[in-house]
Amino acid sequence: MLLNTNDIYPDLTFLTAATVFAESGDYQVRVIDAMIEGRMLPDELLKELEKESFDIVILKTAGQTVQSDLKLLEAVRALMPEADIRIAGLAAIILKKWISNNAPYINEIIEEPLDHYALKYIGKKNIGINDLPIPDYTLVDYTKYTDEAKGLRLTLIASRGCPMSCLYCPYKLCYSGYETKSTEQVIENIKRLVELGSKEIQFRDQYFSADRKKTKELLESIIEQEIKIRIVIETRLESLDEEMLGLMKKAGVGMICFGVESADAVLLEDYHSIKGEIRRVKELIDHAHSLGIDTMGFYIIGFPEETWEMAQSTYDLADYLDTTYVVFNEYEHCRFDIDDNEYTPELFPPFGNTNSIEYQSVLDIDEREYLAYIFGIRYAMRTSYEDSYRYNYKLVNENRKAIEKLRPLATDLKRLSECVREMRKNGRMDP
Repeated sequence: MLLNTNDIYPDLTFLTAATVFAESGDYQVRVIDAMIEGRMLPDELLKELEKESFDIVILKTAGQTVQSDLKLLEAVRALMPEADIRIAGLAAIILKKWISNNAPYINEIIEEPLDHYALKYIGKKNIGINDLPIPDYTLVDYTKYTDEAKGLRLTLIASRGCPMSCLYCPYKLCYSGYETKSTEQVIENIKRLVELGSKEIQFRDQYFSADRKKTKELLESIIEQEIKIRIVIETRLESLDEEMLGLMKKAGVGMICFGVESADAVLLEDYHSIKGEIRRVKELIDHAHSLGIDTMGFYIIGFPEETWEMAQSTYDLADYLDTTYVVFNEYEHCRFDIDDNEYTPELFPPFGNTNSIEYQSVLDIDEREYLAYIFGIRYAMRTSYEDSYRYNYKLVNENRKAIEKLRPLATDLKRLSECVREMRKNGRMDP
């Protein structure tokens, strides 16, 4: 099944940072996650902020929303002239010189993971992953973090970073090195989420089973303590075997997500991504399915070197591996190797998943978008035409059209809000 989802998940780094401030005892903390507060629009957020005053305002941005977020913080400055306004997130780090020179309403650009920054801010030193507290989900209306299938789904980490060095992966820009949490801390975290009523937990580790010994220890501890909850992980499938899959099943793992990326082994090697032998990967997928574990395969469409024929081979591979779910993502250029002075907010097209850096490519951007789109349709058609229509033509195609119309409004927060509100009122995506 092609994955298109309206699931809502927490930003774990952001929530952990808020927990650090709240638990320090020195701050009264208000956490606003617009997605779970009635999908709050920018003008509604500003009206909410008018009701109270804050000494410090921290916004975590992303490439898709950075243009709107900068405009939002400018409006916040007008509301709170004396506030200390800070911005975090990878997009802010990439744009740090532009922001420093063009956004005087921002006091600081946070250049490290926000939860680590919060620990340093309250005076902690020599910070490691085991210094991070269990995220306090009660700081928000956590019951709104749901997926359509399983209900309440909360997240946690057992490790951070990745020992691999794949050149197409954005995580390497966020974290340096690889750290694991103690098994005791992870178990305590899981129990806290179970107490909150979570039906499913998702580990946000970039490579869950990188440390086989630690992974086995954690799974065995979950089994021994009879913790009953469905678990979702993301890892490299070739790092597993039948024994580990059996242990995962006993511990409650219900879905394994993993990257396949491309059918071209030479291309992947050039990107420092060494995958397992395809026949073995297929065996592991089939064995997981026999145990009742779902699988989700991630593929990248439009590598700079990729031809139409190479892309077709990747689609054929997805068809052969036959994972429970599949995601076709467009290639995103993560090599920010030009001078920082050249970066402007226009680097990130509003509400899109790619950036505008020009790089030599066999296929142009329209062809890459077309491939990712058409592969999704073809894959969904393996189930039924009804599914293909529901998940692609309706949700994807109309969404694409809506985004193209909303992009010009990215920095006009009032019109953007009014337009989206009208769309919701009419129950349609086309504004």
